[in-house]
Amino acid sequence: MILSKPLIRRSLSSFASSPSDSLLADKALTILRRHPYQLQALSANFTPDAASNLLLKSQHDQELILKFLNWAKPHQFFTLRCKCITLHILTKFKLYKTAQTLAEDVAAKTLDEEDASLVFRSLQETYDLCNSTSSVFDLVVKSYSRVNLIDKALSIIHLAQSHGFMPGVLSYNAVLDATIRTKRNISFAENVFKEMMESQVSPNVFTYNILIRGFCFAGNLDVALQFFSLMEKKGCLPNVVTYNTLIDGYCKLRRIDDGFKLLRSMALKGLEPNLISYNVVINGLCKEGRMKETSLVLEEMNKIGFWLDEVTYNTLIKGYCKEGNFHQALVMHAEMLRNGLSPSVITYTSLIHSMCKAGNMNRAVEFLDQMRVRGLTPNERTYTTLVDGFSQKGYMNEAYRVIREMIDHGFSPSVVTYNALINGHCV
Repeated sequence: MILSKPLIRRSLSSFASSPSDSLLADKALTILRRHPYQLQALSANFTPDAASNLLLKSQHDQELILKFLNWAKPHQFFTLRCKCITLHILTKFKLYKTAQTLAEDVAAKTLDEEDASLVFRSLQETYDLCNSTSSVFDLVVKSYSRVNLIDKALSIIHLAQSHGFMPGVLSYNAVLDATIRTKRNISFAENVFKEMMESQVSPNVFTYNILIRGFCFAGNLDVALQFFSLMEKKGCLPNVVTYNTLIDGYCKLRRIDDGFKLLRSMALKGLEPNLISYNVVINGLCKEGRMKETSLVLEEMNKIGFWLDEVTYNTLIKGYCKEGNFHQALVMHAEMLRNGLSPSVITYTSLIHSMCKAGNMNRAVEFLDQMRVRGLTPNERTYTTLVDGFSQKGYMNEAYRVIREMIDHGFSPSVVTYNALINGHCV
């Protein structure tokens, strides 16, 4: 949102290019309209001023702008100023995906704070020429954030503020999301949020969800719950994502019963749990070895009409394998395949581990073959599990064959792998 527009309105003539540049731009426009493939003949003599002139003359023609961008972007004449003019125009046309790609290219070439300042200044100088909107600043901040240049993103926000602009919630959300995504110190996110509030930018549900996710990931559920309480006080209604994040936070801290309570409380807010909600709870129960309770959750899902997906099955199979209930793990695996769903590498590794523990190496190898048929690549743990299984049975030739295959696929045997071999020779 822009509070004011302190920029001095400039006409096209105030950035007047030379007559030759203007003629060059007109010639390029004619070619663009009729024979775009002939543009390459102009590239050697085309100048940044000619490019700017063309962009400003054709800024109301979306098709022309896109054709010119496609031709111009690899060339040296397509300078920062040209890119900023293009960003204004693309944003006005609401071509956000194309604009985002261009803005990320600009952001990625920012080497220091001075470069961020140059980007802002160029956007500022061309803002009124294109009768632009505040969306362009949010877009650029988001672009810096997406390429993890968080400090540069904040620099753009601060520059905008110092020049009479007020960046909106989209800008701050982008910075917060990048902060959490890159696992930067969580206190930094808190400071950004405080700055946001001091700047009188109202947080939305996405803001709170980002912060709650960050604190849950950091294991600081108490602070996450404080933000949950704050958003309700501020009249910002939590959504299913908010609840799912907190339920997962409870489960990660082995507070599954509290997670269940939160799941049940969703109905009081007029929200219905989704498949992710139930998958989070099932994952928590499986990690705690409470497999009998997963059956109750599955019954509830069935009544509501939720179909189990790959995540549900993979989680349950891993849980049953961990518990040692190989029969039920195989039942779930068979049901999963009947329903047309694909087990993951982790699922197959769990099944292979279970078969190795049961001493059924033939079945373990069958699961390995199934992985390959489905285009899945065994990981280091898969190979180590097989080496251990063969070694425990005294099948050392097979164990060494697996190690050779493991090395051929770029994995280095670990201490655990070699210990399995040593133990095998002692059998």
